[in-house]
Amino acid sequence: MPHDGAIIFGDLVGKLDVLEVACDKCGRKGRYAVARLIEQRGRDAKAVDFLAEITADCPKIATPKSAFR
Repeated sequence: MPHDGAIIFGDLVGKLDVLEVACDKCGRKGRYAVARLIEQRGRDAKAVDFLAEITADCPKIATPKSAFR
């Protein structure tokens, strides 16, 4: 299945066991087992979509609206 150049979780198999995510702006961080992400979301799920989901409630994320204040 084509994935438009995005990194999918299947791309990480054999390269990473754990995906570490950290935000420089708010200090939140987490570790996610790649095998579990594949179980839950599928091998063809895009990492960028997962990132958007887990950062959706960040109060310091830049949005187009707040970028022009």
